[in-house]
Amino acid sequence: MTMTYTRPMNILLLGLSFYFGSQFTIWLSIHNESPSSYLASKAKEDSLHRSDSDNLEGPSTTRKDTNRNNAAVNSVLRKVDRLLHSQVAAVFEHETLLGTLLGSLIRESNSGLVDLIPSEGYFLDAGMQFGEFGAHMAVNAPERKVMMLDPSPKNVELAKERYGALPNLEILQGGLGDKVGVMKARDATFEMQVGAEFPLYTIDSLFYEKGKKLAFAHLDVEGLELDVLKGAIQTIRQSKPIFTTEVRVYKDVAYTDELMNFIFDLGYDSYVINEVCGYPHMDYRNLLNIPRSMSLELVHSDTFNLLDATKSIFRLPVRKEDQKTIFDLVMPCCALGGECCPGDDINDKSCCSEERVKKWLDGNKQDVNLNYYTWKEPRKSFGRFRYRLRQRH
Repeated sequence: MTMTYTRPMNILLLGLSFYFGSQFTIWLSIHNESPSSYLASKAKEDSLHRSDSDNLEGPSTTRKDTNRNNAAVNSVLRKVDRLLHSQVAAVFEHETLLGTLLGSLIRESNSGLVDLIPSEGYFLDAGMQFGEFGAHMAVNAPERKVMMLDPSPKNVELAKERYGALPNLEILQGGLGDKVGVMKARDATFEMQVGAEFPLYTIDSLFYEKGKKLAFAHLDVEGLELDVLKGAIQTIRQSKPIFTTEVRVYKDVAYTDELMNFIFDLGYDSYVINEVCGYPHMDYRNLLNIPRSMSLELVHSDTFNLLDATKSIFRLPVRKEDQKTIFDLVMPCCALGGECCPGDDINDKSCCSEERVKKWLDGNKQDVNLNYYTWKEPRKSFGRFRYRLRQRH
């Protein structure tokens, strides 16, 4: 992990998310129409044109007209995609690697050249918060149905307001667990009144039991990942989806170990996405979980090869493999009692804080890309780079 990767990584990843089409935003505002509703109307118009084009001798539509209209719809998709990235910076600003990886894997799989994401099934964004990742999936895969859900009524209404017009998007209020029922918000992370109730689903109740398949899932469920996966076993066995999970590595070592082993026993390999995905502790990480049966297909993924070459993603063995584990490979200084977490309280804000991690890196003379280890530094870098690109436009 050397600084030699920093500049090309910023160019390749941040350049993907930069939006040059400000004229499109102006056009939409003039016509008093949101990007998502415009996308929906254009898709409907395109469908009507395709139906008309079946009669090539008809006076109103020709094959050339249909091709021109298809090109227009594709142009709208590209511009809405960039608009989403520009207006909802969280897609790339807070989890740059995850956002880039997600969009790129969808596009690669849609090309038919790489068979990673199953060709059938829903996309799921659980714990959607503001809905940007689910909308990101819906725009990148307009032929797929995307389900988003969140316990917070406020977040659900906001997502509906922003993205509800996307025709392939379904937004639900609720959470996921290992059984169907009702749950109470236990703390402020649920973004609703503590103690308020919300419906609880299982992934199996939403998919397997309704005869639906699942192709990809983004799970951000505030430490309930293991429960959610226990409620998804039938769906996972049937559909073999790719899915992400989030974990704070050292908060509960036994839980992290159990989660890793559970995923491994499902027939999956876990790859850490090497960026901090939470605050104030720098040991939050997203894991990309891929069926081992798909391992050879990763060789054909340009996206995966790029992230591997820049040390932005790597596989995490479990203890039974008798190799280095997540505790050896991800911020070992953040273990309780370690250099980055002295004392006896793993939840203390100073434990594995950005300040302590930077001090540890400096003390160990590690020449590394701070974007892999800190929360604020990559966001500053992201903002500076995007500003410079705009100045050059």
